[in-house]
Parts: sequence; structure tokens; C-alpha cells
Amino acid sequence: MLEPSNPPTEDVLDILKTSTAARHPSATRTTSANTAATRPKESATTRFARGAGLDSTTPSRELAESERLAQYQRQIYRKWQPGDVYAPHDLSGTEQKKWKYGRKKPQQDAFDVLGINPVLEYKNFTMMSEYMTEMGRIKHSKDTGLRPKNQRKIAKAIRRAVGLGLMPSVHRHPLVLKKSSPSRFL
Repeated sequence: MLEPSNPPTEDVLDILKTSTAARHPSATRTTSANTAATRPKESATTRFARGAGLDSTTPSRELAESERLAQYQRQIYRKWQPGDVYAPHDLSGTEQKKWKYGRKKPQQDAFDVLGINPVLEYKNFTMMSEYMTEMGRIKHSKDTGLRPKNQRKIAKAIRRAVGLGLMPSVHRHPLVLKKSSPSRFL
């Protein structure tokens, strides 16, 4: 018959005494604490993506992403400005198609067609305000559709009107603003 003995528990204690954790307990605690402190808590999906190697961005991946964004931008023809209000219907394909054809700049220079010298129209603040932004800046030729010579002339006329005090320099003319939104001037 076998005698009961306590050697299994003594063997476990002998193993623990010889382990590196028993010899240097502070070193093992600090390394595990440091890794937990330096790495923020991750979600399961983040850990899965990191394990799959998806956390690193490669030039080919960035190129594909930029191409995808460029394709979306080509589908959106309307240039939205900060503060624009829109409905979900405005983002549909039919509405975008309307803006596709409306964005073209004029084929001919308006001053050449009408035979008008823009410099002589410096007193016509209604005409001048069409070539200025709401903040009083002169619009770019890509926005006005004027050829370079007439763009320089209209810029000269606007600067002349502002210099003479016929037009405000930091906003649109009040009469033009009143015509565009009369409810603001009650």
C-alpha cells in the first residue's frame, strides 16, 4: 500500500522559488504596467484589425483612397459653401445633374457682346456689385467669365468706385443687398 505524502505541494513551491518572477518581482510588474500604461485601451475590432495588419497605411492604400474620394468629388457638381442649407433630395443624382450644366462659365465676354467699356461704368454700382463678393472683394476671372483685358478694366472700375466712395469696400452696396433680401431691411 502507498503512503500518502505531501511532495506535490512542495514541488510547486520549489518551482516558484526558482522562477525569474520570484527572483525579480519588481521588474516583471513594471514592464507589464508600462505596456498597459503606454497603450490605450483598444476595442476588439481595433485589435482584430491590428492583428490582420490593417493598421499600417501604405502608399498604394492611400492612393486608392484618394482616387475613391476623387471619384465622389467628380459626381458632386455643386460647390457647397459653409452655411448652405440643403435637403437630402439636393444630394440626389437628378439634382446634381442640374448643377452639372449650370456651372459652365459664359462662352463670351459680356462687355464685348454689349460693346461696353467697363472703366466708364464705375458709377453703376449695380453692375460693379455683380463682379464683387459679398465681402467687397473683386471676383476672380474664372468666376466672372471675362477675358483678361476686361477683367483688368472691371477691377480698375471697382477700385475707382471704392476710392471715390461710391461703393463700400468691405461689403456689397446696401441697395443691392436690399434688393436681394428685402426682409432684412424692415
